Amino acid sequence: MLTKVVLRPTIYVVFFLLIFVVKPAISKCPNIKDIKIVKSFGIEICAMPNVADKYLNHAKKIMDKLVDYNNDGEVDNQKVIDKLISTGSVFAVFRNSKDERNFEKYFYSDEVMEEMKDIMEQNGWDFESDEDKITSVFEPKYGTFLSVFTEEMNFNIKDWDPTIEEALHLITHMGYAQAYPNIFGQQRNSKIAKLMDEARGGYFEKAQLRYPSDAYYTHDDVTCTYSCQITEFTYWAITSLRGQQADRGKAISDEWQLNTPEKIRSKAPKLEKLLTKDEYKIFL
Repeated sequence: MLTKVVLRPTIYVVFFLLIFVVKPAISKCPNIKDIKIVKSFGIEICAMPNVADKYLNHAKKIMDKLVDYNNDGEVDNQKVIDKLISTGSVFAVFRNSKDERNFEKYFYSDEVMEEMKDIMEQNGWDFESDEDKITSVFEPKYGTFLSVFTEEMNFNIKDWDPTIEEALHLITHMGYAQAYPNIFGQQRNSKIAKLMDEARGGYFEKAQLRYPSDAYYTHDDVTCTYSCQITEFTYWAITSLRGQQADRGKAISDEWQLNTPEKIRSKAPKLEKLLTKDEYKIFL
């Protein structure tokens, strides 16, 4: 049972490698023998051959609910999902890290890695200090994937399911952030970034081990870049406004304090106003 749900550091290592894949402008799983694939409103969900069907079907069920949150059989925000699909990004299910490594081998190419190296050299960038710059250049063009391990998935509707987090990360990171860069963009001075800085008591490029006493978002994973921190902040805000964190206050208090809609309306009214705007169709 997880007491703190965050993006695994390995996901962001994967970002370094996977965003440079030459991929068609559709959501597309790599060409792996016997790979299992289902679609959620055009978003491909991939499972390695040794993953039981029940996990793939569960991932689809979760993604379907996130894409069509009001359950009317239609995509809530077509602009967002079209943008996600156009990058070639996918959702993936693995049994273990070996699955993940094997998936990587097919998802990116040596040619694009060479392109990445050339651009890094031209700009004087390196992975350790310039990850957000690199991903901002390559992700919209080549896409990425986010994943969940089968051991993390929770089929008990009474308990929290990390599948929701990872699937929502894909939608906000490769959908909302790309479709509305000035609003949900994962860079400093987007509207969501400014609200995150307010939530943490100031601008911090890197996650801190300690924050001002009035901060209500206190993500402390130092491997998480500024972009990653925005992804996490958006996830906490949306799921809390949807009432999905109401019973998890104590479990998540080391990172997030506003676990109910009422707390967000009271402490962060500007955040509530942004996320409930009709044009974004997060709440219908």
